[in-house]
Amino acid sequence: MKIGFNIVLVACAILFVFSCNNNPDYSDMLKAQEKAIQQLKDEYKLEILKDYPSNGVFKDNQFVILPNGVYLNVIDSGNGNRAVSGSTSIFCRFYVRSLIEWTYMDDTTTVDFFRNGTEPIVYKYGNSSPTDDSNSSFFFSTLLFSGLEYAGDSSEVKLIIPFHTEGNNSTFKSAGVPLYFSKVRYCFEPK
Repeated sequence: MKIGFNIVLVACAILFVFSCNNNPDYSDMLKAQEKAIQQLKDEYKLEILKDYPSNGVFKDNQFVILPNGVYLNVIDSGNGNRAVSGSTSIFCRFYVRSLIEWTYMDDTTTVDFFRNGTEPIVYKYGNSSPTDDSNSSFFFSTLLFSGLEYAGDSSEVKLIIPFHTEGNNSTFKSAGVPLYFSKVRYCFEPK
């Protein structure tokens, strides 16, 4: 009798714990992301283009959605040199903010990896991970380098990376946090 009572008590405790679980499910995270991206669009009066501009020139508030789901705005396409998969080493600096408050970022303020004393992400184009372990590598995703299909050495772009985007291999995917990179600079390592 006592064993049966203890089993029922444990089962009730387990049910109570699971009923109090406040973790959002995937559909809740998608809704929160949609709302956050819409707020960003409203805040900056963003215009989402159906196609990449034929002349390659974006207005400050224009973005195109790439086939991988990343939103791209090219600020400066660089000096004409293009990255070669598997051989071009890239130094990447950026301003980034999460569009949803998250445990590791107390709020949605911008994190600055252009400041003196910060290290860039070093990445060999085409690999699946950075080649270094700098503090900025916490934000690494191969999607951060999506702009290199349209820009090259010494270029600057803006990116909005939804958490659910195909190929997103960052910590932010599992946390359900979309990121806004208001400026990303790609510089190639001299050969």
